Amino acid sequence: MKVIYENLCPVCGKDLSWKEIEERTCEFENRKLCSEEGVVSEFIEFFRKIVGEPREIQRMWAKRVLRGESFALTAPTGIGKTSFGLAISLFLANRGRRCYIVFPTSILVKLAVENIKGYSERLGLRISLNEPGDLSVGFYHSEIREREEFFESLPQFHILITTAQFLAKNFEKMKDLHFDFIFVDDVDSVLKASKNVERILSLLGIGKELPKGTLVVSTATAKVGKKAELFRRFLNFTIGSSQFYMRNVEDIVVENPDILPELLSRLGSGGIIYARSVEECERICESLRKDFRVGIVTSRDSKDFELFSRGEIDYLIGTAHYYGTLVRGIDLPERIKYAFFVGCPVFRLRVEDVEKAPPNVLRTLALLLREDERVEKLIPKLKAVEKIESELREVLKDVLSAGNLKVRDAVIRKGEIIFPDIRTYIQASGRTSRLHARGITKGASFVFETDRDVLKAFIERAGYFDLTFKPLSEVDIERLKRDVEESRVKKMEFEIIKPALLIVESPTKARQIARFFGRPSVRFFESIPVYEVPTDRYLLLITATLGHITDLVVNRGFYGVLDGFIPVYTTIKRCASCKNQFTDEKSCPKCGGVEIDDALKRISVLRKLAEETDFVIIGTDPDPEGEKIAYDLKNLLCGKVLRAEFHEVTKRALIAALNELRDLNQNLLRAQVVRRIEDRWIGFVLSQKVQKHFGRKNLSAGRAQTPALGWVIERYRQARVKKTVAYIPELDLTIETDKKELEVSVELLEDRKELRSPLPPYTTSSLLFDANTILKLSASQTMEIAQELFESGLITYHRTDSTRVSEYGMRIARDYLGDDFKGREWFSEGAHECIRPTRGVDRVTLERLIEEGVIEVEGFRWHHFALYDLIFRRFMASQCKEYEVRVKKYRINADGRTLEEERVVEATGRAYELYRSVWVKKNLREGNFKLNAELRKVPSAPLLTQADLINLMRERGIGRPSTYAVIVDKLFKRHYVVENGGKLIPTKDGISVYEFLISNYSPYISEERTRMLEKKMDAIESGKLDYLSALKELYDEIKQIT
Repeated sequence: MKVIYENLCPVCGKDLSWKEIEERTCEFENRKLCSEEGVVSEFIEFFRKIVGEPREIQRMWAKRVLRGESFALTAPTGIGKTSFGLAISLFLANRGRRCYIVFPTSILVKLAVENIKGYSERLGLRISLNEPGDLSVGFYHSEIREREEFFESLPQFHILITTAQFLAKNFEKMKDLHFDFIFVDDVDSVLKASKNVERILSLLGIGKELPKGTLVVSTATAKVGKKAELFRRFLNFTIGSSQFYMRNVEDIVVENPDILPELLSRLGSGGIIYARSVEECERICESLRKDFRVGIVTSRDSKDFELFSRGEIDYLIGTAHYYGTLVRGIDLPERIKYAFFVGCPVFRLRVEDVEKAPPNVLRTLALLLREDERVEKLIPKLKAVEKIESELREVLKDVLSAGNLKVRDAVIRKGEIIFPDIRTYIQASGRTSRLHARGITKGASFVFETDRDVLKAFIERAGYFDLTFKPLSEVDIERLKRDVEESRVKKMEFEIIKPALLIVESPTKARQIARFFGRPSVRFFESIPVYEVPTDRYLLLITATLGHITDLVVNRGFYGVLDGFIPVYTTIKRCASCKNQFTDEKSCPKCGGVEIDDALKRISVLRKLAEETDFVIIGTDPDPEGEKIAYDLKNLLCGKVLRAEFHEVTKRALIAALNELRDLNQNLLRAQVVRRIEDRWIGFVLSQKVQKHFGRKNLSAGRAQTPALGWVIERYRQARVKKTVAYIPELDLTIETDKKELEVSVELLEDRKELRSPLPPYTTSSLLFDANTILKLSASQTMEIAQELFESGLITYHRTDSTRVSEYGMRIARDYLGDDFKGREWFSEGAHECIRPTRGVDRVTLERLIEEGVIEVEGFRWHHFALYDLIFRRFMASQCKEYEVRVKKYRINADGRTLEEERVVEATGRAYELYRSVWVKKNLREGNFKLNAELRKVPSAPLLTQADLINLMRERGIGRPSTYAVIVDKLFKRHYVVENGGKLIPTKDGISVYEFLISNYSPYISEERTRMLEKKMDAIESGKLDYLSALKELYDEIKQIT
């Protein structure tokens, strides 16, 4: 597609044309748009000579260091962090820079010195060790004897290599030194002494009138302290965790613990057996010792661990506690293949523990036990739990003592609650599946549990963490064993982990994705965060565009489109004062503000990141708008660019999308481009006509909203005609009459029971309708909240006209509904799915899981939970069995009029309980009687609500899921309609503008013309219509108006 980006050539700063994009060359300066810096190429050649071919991740690190950027190394075991640190230090030192390398132990210092010597020999470089020279390497460890000579030579070393302990003890002797580059191989060892952070910053020149050096550190295994926040303040990065949340584990349930020896025999050497107590460990060890080589590891005795690592013991036994010796910190992927849990990991809270429980535990307990009326009354006061602490403790103790409540994800028994400890399970079973340079190994975890209540709660809670268990009967043990073994052989043959830049629209979405894989490292570019986490295939750099980055210019061609229908785009500017969005001006055209957020800043950051990775993945929303953002990024960034399409922000969906990357959908893109150009052309031309006619610059017009405005006006005029009706409270019936006293006869004609199917799950239009009708949310509010629910990973994509339910969606419903599940696909064409929850978690449980920190969200208020609840109930109801209703048919004679009415008088069933899709009315008294009525003056037709207007748009083919709320919002923003009591009323301006447009330009803005254009857009989207012919037709039409 031919396109021009105004002033966005990365080489000359002038226009970037489609020809230059295709050829990747700037025509003005005849230079490549993307070229590797010379110094980077030199380092790569340098690295090849001393180490070998650099990995793609090492190339990325080199680019950062050589640009002078500080960062934390985020990478799995075996990627070559240490060899990179040594190589880049030698490279920089050879160019006159001073470098300092910090290791945790003296042994590693010695190894580093030997490696540096080997590197130098391969290069033919002469280095001096612990003495001055042209290229001098100083090192210090516990065996150094010439200490005085070392400290005297300290200022003359080009490379210094010491332990972290040396830094802490001898900083006074080093404090006047300045290093251009510092590499910390194990940041945990440095952070043990919090003052080391300040010491390192000082050595980098911070706080001195010296050039700021570069710092590279490894990620942390332990929790970093507050001092580490100084890295963000002065060096623009934070340290992440090296504990990555990646696992390739088959989770298996075994209800018979007696077959443990049989499984051990079939699977062979290499596993850990977890028990709930040391005594249980000893019992298991004793029972297995005769037939297997087993050992026990506890916090007091870990000698068997060394035997296991050398292959002299086949299985280790330890306790399943979160900070247990065999649960954390073990990294033996070749030896640990299987985990066996004798009893689900749990923790118990007894009545007596409630007295000492901290406030956050009290809140969690209250949310768990809220079915009790006494607890429910205290729920609204939980935010200030300290004020009700004493009362809450007593109520909770009473409820626990009774032990008669049931919840899905815990076991309540008299006097205690048993909580499944899923975090410990994930941590422990994760020992069998480790991420390293060549991918992730496969493991298997077997859970032996005889207590069915505990097992059921354990599996339920595991589902919150996307874990799925299968029974042993469904597992082919021999195949499982083969897969586990092969993953350890194959992964050693080739490297698959490579860096990739993942770009999404919003910071919330970026943050949510980063959380899937652990605590990310973060770099900041002018306050723009870039998260860094590893997956089994990629080292992901994740950041956000904040929506669209370009839009059509105004002052070139025909409102931004040149001859040949070539759109000209430039960066979007947003006014910080009034939030107005524009493209051409340097100050805000609306309020004159000069504090402008220009998307050029984000483009510059993205270009830098794309140069680092050479591979870009676009994860914007799966719709035409998301495709346009992806198209702009592909044109403006260097490297290979592919699209990741996911319809829910969950770890499962993201990994699936990363495994099925695709090229851009050109048809989807062209439909968006045509839609935007059409909107610009008709909007600008009609707006100018309106402004000229009324002499007011603040008026505007558009095609799609004009029919919608007309419907509001038409209904308003109908509503002004009043009629008198009589409402009969006893019958809950309204009839047209002006009599207050009525002779009424009621006869029952039929009394039947029938089964009814529930309604399908939500589409965009039906969600907007219910949210407005039930929750009184406006269309724009609903879409904003739904966007936040989607980005927080709680619901599927909310711009859809599909009711289809995926197999995974049905599985969620099946697990939640149990025997009430029927399952309906609600088939409709296309890849999109209905709007549904991403987990089988109801509103009450969601609130509790957020309180527990299992689910992380930001800024949630009542309406987030209310809308989620609506979506959850409607979806679960759609997957239920039919519900039963009792229907009565009456013949009613009132005021000489006879009418028949069928009314539902009873409804039962899970589907109805979840979502009340029928209105249940009361039974009518049969017979003849006089009744009083309430006379009311009512409109002959009710005013439209936002819900009604959206329904009309859907029924009449105006707009689409992504534009329903936008169209309604435009009517409000232009002050063409106002809302009173939830009803839409046209303003004087609205009526005047509509009448002017209809009188003069009806053929171009009629309902029929607008509907036809929507069909053309759909045809472009499906590849059935050429976008250029559509643009030509639109252009010819617009030219008739101008």
